[in-house]
Amino acid sequence: MDGATRDLEPKVLQVLIALASVRPSVVSRDRLIEQCWDGRIVGDDALNRCIVALRHLAREFSPEPFAIETVPRVGYSLVERPARNPGGTGIAKTMLAFALVVSLLMLGTLAYFRFGSERAEAAPASIAVLPFRNLSTGDSYFADGVGEEVLNTLSREPQFRVAGRASSGQFGKDPDVRDVARRLNVDYVLEGSVRSQGGRVRVNADLVRASDRVRLWSGSFDGTLNDIFAIQTAIGDGVATGLRRQLIHSPAKARPVNGEAYALYLNARGLLRTENPQSGQDAIPLLREAIRLDPSSARSWAGLADALYLDARTKGNDGLVAALPQAKAAARHALELDPYLAEAHGSLAELLGYETPEAFAHLRRAAALEIRTGEGQMWLSEGLVTSGQFADSIEALRRAHELDPLWPFPLRALIDDLAASGDRAAAEAMIKKAFPDDATVQDFAMARVARMVGDFSEAARRWSVVAKSESRWAVPSKLGLQEILFTLSLAKDVREPSGRALIGGSRFVAAPPITAAPSASEWRKHSGSFEASLVFADENALAAKRMLREGRTRELVATYDGGVGLLRIRKGESVRPLRVRDAPIIALALREQGRFAEADDLLRRSDATIRTVYAYGKVPIFFDEDAAGVWATQGKTNLALGALERALGRGWLHVGHTDFPRLEDEPVFRSLRGNPRFEALLNKRAAHFAKERAETARALKIRLSS
Repeated sequence: MDGATRDLEPKVLQVLIALASVRPSVVSRDRLIEQCWDGRIVGDDALNRCIVALRHLAREFSPEPFAIETVPRVGYSLVERPARNPGGTGIAKTMLAFALVVSLLMLGTLAYFRFGSERAEAAPASIAVLPFRNLSTGDSYFADGVGEEVLNTLSREPQFRVAGRASSGQFGKDPDVRDVARRLNVDYVLEGSVRSQGGRVRVNADLVRASDRVRLWSGSFDGTLNDIFAIQTAIGDGVATGLRRQLIHSPAKARPVNGEAYALYLNARGLLRTENPQSGQDAIPLLREAIRLDPSSARSWAGLADALYLDARTKGNDGLVAALPQAKAAARHALELDPYLAEAHGSLAELLGYETPEAFAHLRRAAALEIRTGEGQMWLSEGLVTSGQFADSIEALRRAHELDPLWPFPLRALIDDLAASGDRAAAEAMIKKAFPDDATVQDFAMARVARMVGDFSEAARRWSVVAKSESRWAVPSKLGLQEILFTLSLAKDVREPSGRALIGGSRFVAAPPITAAPSASEWRKHSGSFEASLVFADENALAAKRMLREGRTRELVATYDGGVGLLRIRKGESVRPLRVRDAPIIALALREQGRFAEADDLLRRSDATIRTVYAYGKVPIFFDEDAAGVWATQGKTNLALGALERALGRGWLHVGHTDFPRLEDEPVFRSLRGNPRFEALLNKRAAHFAKERAETARALKIRLSS
């Protein structure tokens, strides 16, 4: 300006551009963070610092070229060349300032007495959006979807706290709004209905204050299917008006939509939400037709990615490997059409494998875009886990549970992660709080926790009770009970209800006794592509250990040198926290091939990751064992033994889905054999298994052979 220039930090400049490009419109804080920090999760201080810097910049010029105004609880707007008083003496300015202060004090006092009763309305309004009732023939997926889109609109707004979709969907027709408000901890409830016929649609909506059932707003909207976005936006505006709020993220003009394609998408999404494994196959043709009618529908492409993945999971591992490229392509195309579509970011992250750098970026983006929802907090939790921030991940799960209290996934993950961190008491307290009046669910969940911390007899006792019930938890309890019997050598294998044996059981069951390694062709098939390495991750971890024992290190190193990498670790890349366990296997193979420097470098990078993770705070029990494997392979015996002893004290027993039954058979602990502390640890572990085996047999009345 006037020949003067100023150098700005990149983020300060990005904030200035974001505000100036839409001046004098208001830009929400969330939108600024989304645009200028690429969706990364940053604190308020980062944005505040940029705003302060820009205000200082403006004051360097006279007259000031712009001003940045704060819109309380919303965001900021940039006003170009704000009006200023050009003259006046210092005394006049002082008097003006004094008069302004007095006026503000008087207005504040008046506002306090006149509007004090409405101060509570300034806080985010808590609301539940119930599934809209279907008044048409056929499935209710379209009506459910209309209500869910209104819920999504309000969830993006900083002035609303919206109960999660899964929780709101738990209530049947015409529920008591007071019961809804109590169970979901909200003050307001939005109800609605949808009637569609012959391309026409009518939507009714009512906003009710739960405390006294007073209707604060209602609306009735008629139109074609092509008008559905405009109707949903109008409902959102009506809710905001009824609660004296203003929508910030809602578009001023609803975008055009192909109503028929949108209806197909909503029906397909409803099918996918049923969690029926066969629903993927049913949803695929609906989504392909929706894409044919509207190729620009990003959500239809994202839905197709989910449907392809779900359908492939019913076709075995080979079918899943074959379907992953097509599903990933659909998710990527969805993001090309709409980079701000959180569900597409989340889907692509899962298809890529959460631990890859690219997947981690998509997880962060999905979380940032939906940070006020249970889904967003779940994505955030996954991202924190992959970066080794386990304690912060648990807090994200807590927030997900608070936002969506009746959704089982955050609750189950929270209970599991508390138990995995060694905090059995906290996990059991959460179970009692969540299911105070359901003894069957309590028994099932308590058994899972007991199993995770090595209390096999308690888990068996509780699962044996549930297995005899008529509840939906009877079958998984029978399977869990068989897993314990297998682990304690009280059964030869684990069988599904159909009678088919599950070799190795599920994620908490020890691997079967060491058998022959896979053939060379089978190894190439399971590790030769990115998709195969993802799908066969656990099988490959066991196979690599067996191949190492048999001296087939050349094959392992050749895989590591390839573009895919070995056990999802690639040359030159940092070792992710969840891949620390596999790094020493690769290092041992490299050593056998004489590549000592590379092995040492890989272990050093793994050690650096371990120390970073421990610096974040409390870690899961399994991470102590993972760290011990790296340290033992490095020759840091005391560190390795300390980690194993610490893990054993927290409930670890080396019983997992990629573990050999005997700890001493693990290649990474080869150097510890014969060490007195290691032998003492093995004896303590063996004594625990003997005790649990005897107690379990006694509880289930199983005769032990002499």
